Amino acid sequence: MRCRVIGLVLAAALSMTIAEFIEFQKLSPEDLRARLSLPAACDPTVTASTPDAGQSLVTVGVECRAQQPAEAPATRPGERTKPARPAQRGS
Repeated sequence: MRCRVIGLVLAAALSMTIAEFIEFQKLSPEDLRARLSLPAACDPTVTASTPDAGQSLVTVGVECRAQQPAEAPATRPGERTKPARPAQRGS
């Protein structure tokens, strides 16, 4: 049985101030990949949490999933699609 890997998931945790996080989350995916030396196929997402609301430091999580290939363009409204051909039966 062969299995196919759908996507790669990487994760990292950083510690930074709230002000640093605000600037960090504004970075584009390309800038995040460059700053964190992530692979080109990475689609990074950023989250932050803090155990105590009174603290000025947050723990920042960066999750990297493999980018999905572009999907085929959808049909336009009113455009018909070809029906699938029925399977041929053996005689």
